[in-house]
Amino acid sequence: MRRLMGLEKGQKPALVVVECQNRQTNPDYMDANRQGLMEQVVSRDIIGKINVLSAAFREQGHPVIFATIAPRPGFHGFKVNCVLSAQLVKNGQMTFGSKAAAVNDNLVVTSTDIVTNRMSGMAIFTGTEMDSILRGFGVETVVLAGVSTNIAIPCSACEAIGLGYNAVLAEDCSAGGSAETHRMQVTMHIPFLATVASGADVAEAIAAR
Repeated sequence: MRRLMGLEKGQKPALVVVECQNRQTNPDYMDANRQGLMEQVVSRDIIGKINVLSAAFREQGHPVIFATIAPRPGFHGFKVNCVLSAQLVKNGQMTFGSKAAAVNDNLVVTSTDIVTNRMSGMAIFTGTEMDSILRGFGVETVVLAGVSTNIAIPCSACEAIGLGYNAVLAEDCSAGGSAETHRMQVTMHIPFLATVASGADVAEAIAAR
């Protein structure tokens, strides 16, 4: 069995599924701004793989958390301070309570799972209750899956490290805006922040403990 840094000493893990919302990852909601990302999500079958990995976490009694981004209707209080936030406002779909902003219809979400939303920003901790939720569960290692390996996942890994968590990326349960950017991130950038492993290796590691 492959030893995974962050999971090799019995550290308490949680699976955090990042931004796997309908508009981002469900082809039924595809638009031009997300076409490349959507193609990667579908071709890599990350939704099916996340369902398998989340089931493994539940089986071992570990938390499964879905982290979404959905500004208030009308985008009140949503700061447009980068290209991505401007695209979000221009599209106008991803507002709290909308179907486009909901967790992907094809993801299994059980009564024991947690869905936590942020109203702004590009990562899962700032301005959210994520840190307090993880600490409440005694979590030491954050296993990341979802989208995108361009921005939200490396930003979230940075935040996790800064807050004292270990970080692991389930690589085949994640996707970027293109195959090239994903490959660059998971081979050149993210390994400096997180252990990069397959979902199967992560599942095996948490089961073996």
